[in-house]
Amino acid sequence: MTPTAHPTPATPLVDPKAWEPVWSPDETDPALPPLTLIFDPHDHAALTATALAAHRPSAGRITLHPTPLSTTRALLAHDLLRAYGKHLPAPEDLHPAPGWTHHNDDSWRNTAAWTTALGITHLIICRAHRLSSGDIQHLLALREHARLKLTLLCHGTFTHNAQQLLSAVRHHDLDTPEAALQHLQQPPPPPAAGTYPWWQAHTSFPARPEETWFRLPTPPSGRRHRWEDRHYAMIATQPPPDAHILPLPPTRWDHTHPHLALAIARIHNRIAHPVHAARVALHLLTGTPPDQLNHLPHTDLTTASPDHDQAPSADLPPWVRPLTQAALALIELRGYAHANNPLFIPKWEEHEVSQALEYCRLLLPPPTPTPSAARRRPAKRR
Repeated sequence: MTPTAHPTPATPLVDPKAWEPVWSPDETDPALPPLTLIFDPHDHAALTATALAAHRPSAGRITLHPTPLSTTRALLAHDLLRAYGKHLPAPEDLHPAPGWTHHNDDSWRNTAAWTTALGITHLIICRAHRLSSGDIQHLLALREHARLKLTLLCHGTFTHNAQQLLSAVRHHDLDTPEAALQHLQQPPPPPAAGTYPWWQAHTSFPARPEETWFRLPTPPSGRRHRWEDRHYAMIATQPPPDAHILPLPPTRWDHTHPHLALAIARIHNRIAHPVHAARVALHLLTGTPPDQLNHLPHTDLTTASPDHDQAPSADLPPWVRPLTQAALALIELRGYAHANNPLFIPKWEEHEVSQALEYCRLLLPPPTPTPSAARRRPAKRR
């Protein structure tokens, strides 16, 4: 038998079938930790308070209090994104919501990508008895994909369909307050060494009207990173006339500069789409124009150079890695044809990246004037 060829890590496998946020009993991995069901029919306030206090993003443990009486299939995925610190546009925002937020599968794929990239290992869901069978199915699919511990805190009875789903999963029930408290108070594992503290990126959202805007530094001259007029047409973010605008430092590798640290926090906090967040981060970090990001090789998402005139050579700074890792994870979940160019976006998503830049109050570098040959003065004769 001819041995099967396996792709190298630098050549990601392109699965023609995208990951679907659905689950069935025959897809359960028996090696996963059992589902924990906490039954609290008397709705003890101490249990809910303890569950909320167990929220420890730095250690990969997330507690979610879902939006009550949800009628939108994707809303639970959006709630999880917010629990991860990724804000979505508010309904009253002046811009239309990004297209992916209206699609259930896209919303869950984005959530799954962030779940793995941010190192989430345990989800605690409060008031889980209100979840629909569709919500339960999506959570079980996410549990399988990200190999999560999943704890459901229930104060009432599930629907018949939800009960059937849960009965098909290996689980253990906790029906006394003492047992529930002991489970919820278990100390989480310590944070992984060298992990960028994405959970600390708290900035107000939506942005305040008086918030400072930051202009990206002008990239070095040369064809590799030159912004042209068509790029400004693609990303046309403009501040109000009275906006306070400050330049970012030329060296964008040092995230300790207060202006740069604030811009980085906004990217982590205000962009919920992994690919869009990675694109904005690389605009800031390397000055790469949009069309060049569309053709950025897969391997360049793990390395980049602080010297923009050189080929990628140094490790990306820690603050960028969760963003690029989430973008790569999303490509795998999509089973996408652009796996070798993971930051590729179609034309109709360009305005969403422009919107993301605006949410972060980031401005493109000023256009570089290019004198025409006709304007050049002849050299003076001596």
